[in-house]
Amino acid sequence: MQATLFLEDGTKIPGAAAGAPGVAIGELTIYAGHDPVRRLTDPASAGQICAFTQPSAGHWGVNTEHCESGSPWMRGFVAREICAAPSNWRSAETLDYYLRRNLITAIEGIDVPALQKTVEEKQIKRCAVVSSAGFSGWDALLGQIKAYRFDKLFPAAVKAPASFGSVKNAAAHVAVCDFGSSHALTRLLNTMRVRVTLLPPYDAATILARGGYDGVILPDGAGEPRSHPGVTAGVRDLIALGIPLFGYGLGFRYIGAALGVRFSAMRSPHRGAWFPVTDGKTLLYTWQLHSQTPIHLPEGIRVLYRNAADGTTEGFAAEGKPVAAVHFLPCSDLRLGGTGEMLSLLFSMMKGGSLNG
Repeated sequence: MQATLFLEDGTKIPGAAAGAPGVAIGELTIYAGHDPVRRLTDPASAGQICAFTQPSAGHWGVNTEHCESGSPWMRGFVAREICAAPSNWRSAETLDYYLRRNLITAIEGIDVPALQKTVEEKQIKRCAVVSSAGFSGWDALLGQIKAYRFDKLFPAAVKAPASFGSVKNAAAHVAVCDFGSSHALTRLLNTMRVRVTLLPPYDAATILARGGYDGVILPDGAGEPRSHPGVTAGVRDLIALGIPLFGYGLGFRYIGAALGVRFSAMRSPHRGAWFPVTDGKTLLYTWQLHSQTPIHLPEGIRVLYRNAADGTTEGFAAEGKPVAAVHFLPCSDLRLGGTGEMLSLLFSMMKGGSLNG
């Protein structure tokens, strides 16, 4: 069956139907990576229709060890090709079957690099995937696409505190204000004998009442800080607590907003793997998922990392305060993607109180 990728400017791009039939509307993102299952199940993908730049998606099949949560969050899936015969001994099912089983509408046969050029030139933000025989409601659908908002507040966040890791052998105990964090963070911290407690987003009152935390982490997730000033105010409260505060991804944005950092939309967002980041001495290749970058840092904010390709700010610290944030994200291997550097920043703050010097 044919399918159509329908952009918010009215452009229709034909392709072949995959996944579940239907109509999916969401935020259009381009992802330069080879891990569709991780992207599908990352809560930061909530509300997105993701187009993968790799020539073939799903050639490893679906491996549940790569899942970042218990279910997929993506609204739609776009690819040049979805592999029908994966080759991996850990594969439990094909990507197409996974998409159909989870009712995710998909389209293949799309020239994603050409789509990326169109998206960047026209600054396309929204789209729909239409995989429905005889569909005719294009005018009404275009209105729905333009009206779609992708700033829903933390759809994957916990509703009550949840702890992970051993109490007896823990070297530290950190609170994670859950914006919809992935399993990668919890796995990495538990590996380092750090006990993790997920809390409802930015709940400073809960942190004060429970106490006993060596640090607080604001992770990645879905949402838009400018649409939720109350969350930024809560993060400002956390900064006032004086305990070590570390953010990444969306947490980078909230900490920045709380400190007075101004952001602007990027013409070419950083979404995917192998983005080069440097602290002036070491080059890191990182995993990133953001479309905004700092354009103004107020006095008292020190740059820790810059993107080696375009010079954008990738990390900063507040002078004299135990507060730091990076744009890049943790991965499953401590040796890769700047993950070790992220955790070193957190533990440096927990031990020393700030990142001066």
